[in-house]
Amino acid sequence: MLPGDLMVGVAVAHEDWAEVGGSAGVRTMLSEEPGHNGRAHPSAQVIDTMHGIAIPDLSVERRWGGYSARMLDHGIQSVVVQPLPMEGKAIGTLSLYAADTDGISEQAGRAAVLTAEHIGTLLAAGIGIARTAALTTQLRATLVSRSCIDQALGVIMGRRRCPREDAFAMLREMSQRRNIKVADLAAEIIEGVTGTKPLAPHFIES
Repeated sequence: MLPGDLMVGVAVAHEDWAEVGGSAGVRTMLSEEPGHNGRAHPSAQVIDTMHGIAIPDLSVERRWGGYSARMLDHGIQSVVVQPLPMEGKAIGTLSLYAADTDGISEQAGRAAVLTAEHIGTLLAAGIGIARTAALTTQLRATLVSRSCIDQALGVIMGRRRCPREDAFAMLREMSQRRNIKVADLAAEIIEGVTGTKPLAPHFIES
């Protein structure tokens, strides 16, 4: 999608940034980076500052320790690094690599900015979907536990002829004495009465 004969790499931010995609020759080059000088490379700086970096000639670049030498060993002469923005911070970087000095044109640099923004939007959408799925799973588990506890309270109230508050106090005291979760104890009570494990509530997909 980008103009020129360029190599492209995408990295995402972790404790050490980790490459998640790239064109031929980039994957190994990026995966080597975190193990050298900690965060002493341009991708880490871009993630920290949210500002892109252009390096037109690596042979005269002296920042980031041995970064330039390693890139030159891979046949890379110029680099452009842009942040992947999400919710006001950088979650990673999009990097362009060229085998020539000044090998990344202004047109390619502008295209990299737009592409990085699009990738950040797509990653944000994917992360949002994952968060929603995790929250849905957690909510379902909570509702299942609540339903099970309600059924067990009904059993205790029927046996002891007591109000719900007293039944819950008994259930909690038994769970503490046996050192098991209230929901697990409730499931035992229901299975002891019915002979089967408690049924999960029915969910209607929206």
